[in-house]
Amino acid sequence: MTKPGRAEIDQIAEATIAALRAPSILNTQPWRWQLSSAHAELWADRTRQLPGLDPDGRLLLLSCGTALHHAMVALRAAGFTAHVERRPDPARPDLVARLRRGPSAPPDDELYRAIYQRRTDRRPFADEPPTAAVVEELRMAVERHAVHLYAVPPGELTAFAAAVAHASAVEYDDAGMRDDVLAWTTRTRDDRDGVTPRSVTPPGRRTIAPRNLSPARPSALAPGPGQDRGTVYAILVIDTDEPRDWLAAGEALSDVWLTLTARGLAASPISEVIEVEPVRQALRRHFGGVGFPAIALRIGVPVTGADPVPPAVRRSGTDVIGLP
Repeated sequence: MTKPGRAEIDQIAEATIAALRAPSILNTQPWRWQLSSAHAELWADRTRQLPGLDPDGRLLLLSCGTALHHAMVALRAAGFTAHVERRPDPARPDLVARLRRGPSAPPDDELYRAIYQRRTDRRPFADEPPTAAVVEELRMAVERHAVHLYAVPPGELTAFAAAVAHASAVEYDDAGMRDDVLAWTTRTRDDRDGVTPRSVTPPGRRTIAPRNLSPARPSALAPGPGQDRGTVYAILVIDTDEPRDWLAAGEALSDVWLTLTARGLAASPISEVIEVEPVRQALRRHFGGVGFPAIALRIGVPVTGADPVPPAVRRSGTDVIGLP
């Protein structure tokens, strides 16, 4: 094997820096990278796992998958494919992936530019729905990862809204779940993680009520004039309930979110229907017992003229990326 050159190592490092901006459950950013002279290893950071909301680490792995895909997108923008070994060492299950630079390929920076444009937009969206062509493009983005996208049809929105409301009520009544939300919505400025009030809107004018992310601090983002009538709700579904599937779900989530951002759309996740086990199982029964729901998304057209959502706080590379 040819010894990697400095340019190759630098490109891998740049890819891990781009991955710092990946979305994660409650912006916990539960990953760390370790660079070597030839590759980068992506590790799950169990110190950032949510014991109440995510005791089995499913959403932790999903979050790691978003970081992995972001890094792959950055390599493709630099003109290279990515060579990835997913979960390469059974003896070290927290070693999520090993990333190397692959052969050269035509540069494609569309999704890379979307990395720096993407926001979690919890505001009501416009009445104009995403076009059927764009929804189909989003479905194809998810399918690239052997994950499936289920667009909730209008006739099922009432039942889905009830499931979300039930999950939110369970989380509010459960001390462990409630503590997780409180812990990650009251982080200090120096922590550079968690959900801050400037990205949270007050309740109202939603087709489906959002989770309460302001238990201790008032929300600071104006909801804007949107009425949320054109919002599309989608569920990412995996074939089996194995770690490799949850990692793939994260890669699919990154792909679909960057794709919709590149098409001028916005989104926010609905993870509570996954965090509450009876609700997750009820969704699975809705699919006839075929597949497992991994995450839900609300997707819509931002209201014309609305102010941009402030970017989420991010940890620095020195905190997350270990040098050789």
